[in-house]
Amino acid sequence: ISLPVGLTSIGNGAFSGTSLASVAFPASLVSIGDDAFYRCSSLARVTFPATLTTIGGNAFARCSSLARVILPAGLTSIGHNAFDSCSALTSIHLPAALTSIGNGAFSGCTSLAYIAFPASLTSIDSAFWNCSSLARVTFPAGLTSIGSLAFALCSSLSRVTVPDTATIGDEHEAFESETTALRLLPPATMRWYEAVDGALAYKRCRPLLYGWLERAQIRLGSYGPDGAARKRDRE
Repeated sequence: ISLPVGLTSIGNGAFSGTSLASVAFPASLVSIGDDAFYRCSSLARVTFPATLTTIGGNAFARCSSLARVILPAGLTSIGHNAFDSCSALTSIHLPAALTSIGNGAFSGCTSLAYIAFPASLTSIDSAFWNCSSLARVTFPAGLTSIGSLAFALCSSLSRVTVPDTATIGDEHEAFESETTALRLLPPATMRWYEAVDGALAYKRCRPLLYGWLERAQIRLGSYGPDGAARKRDRE
């Protein structure tokens, strides 16, 4: 289907359960409603216009053939279960403007292997549970909370680095027991530690530094106007 120019929104359940294989969205589109393309199992690829800001709940849930999704830079909100059980989806690039990801937004995306979160995102709820192929995630430095079940049943996720500013609802539920959650110190604290390390390193190296300067001074002095090496050379 090719949607008409000038269309700004797609209503709830508009194409739910149909056998659509491809959709051409107009440049005017701003929002996609709940269940708009729910269970369109033949839909393989969608490219959203730059004007899109909102994707509703269950909008593309159970679109089992959907292998690639290109989200626009201006997208701010992804609804609950928006891409739930899109089992063919292997990667997703979340745009810099995104501020909200609903519960279960990418749950059951069993082929999804990597996800990088934008700096604008401050909280993650149960958005990625049961993503069994997910092996690597990159959290933004400003993240403040990770909800329970956020990465539950993500059996391939062996290690994550979580900013020290982020609270975890229940670490034993948010991640699998096999996942090691490391804490990343905030930048200010990291700079403080680096300064302390530098001071300690200088203190340890100071005797060696003084010894080297003393040897250098003796060697340079021997080549002065009245130095022993200069006198020997004249002779």
